[in-house]
Amino acid sequence: MRKAALLGLCMIVSGCAGFDKFCSDTTTLPGENPNAPSGEDLNMRRIRGQSAVDVPILPEGGNMWPGPPTPLPTLEDVEKDRGGTVLGGEAVTGPQLSDGQEMSIGEKEDIRHGVVGGGAAGKLPDMEPDVSSKYGAHRGVGAPIEIPNDDGTITLIQPDGSVSTIKDNRSTVHH
Repeated sequence: MRKAALLGLCMIVSGCAGFDKFCSDTTTLPGENPNAPSGEDLNMRRIRGQSAVDVPILPEGGNMWPGPPTPLPTLEDVEKDRGGTVLGGEAVTGPQLSDGQEMSIGEKEDIRHGVVGGGAAGKLPDMEPDVSSKYGAHRGVGAPIEIPNDDGTITLIQPDGSVSTIKDNRSTVHH
């Protein structure tokens, strides 16, 4: 029973990593440094003083670079394509728009410049009504907002929106 439990314990403990990894991470042979880094790479063999043979990097034959990019079309090529063919070489079919004509995609005729009717009918209002009372704001006499300026004046913004600038007559503390 003990042997089965020991075997089961070893399998459970090493379940994710594998038994070999579990043993190499938890045990060391006598005479080995348990804190030494593990590995069998070329650099690790050099660190341990073992022989390390480098395989030199040799040049490969042939041209590894891609060829030159395709040239961009010149203005002459673009002009040729404008004369009846598109860049792919296919012929353009259908009526052509002459200079000054517009193309429509089905919008209504009475829409001009983004406004229905194209004129005064679509004019935006000059001001919006004040609906702040719906949201709990109460109109009353309020104090103006004072903004001090560097030149010794104060800009006052009144509750009705009017703006005025006055000279600051308050006493200042001199140090």
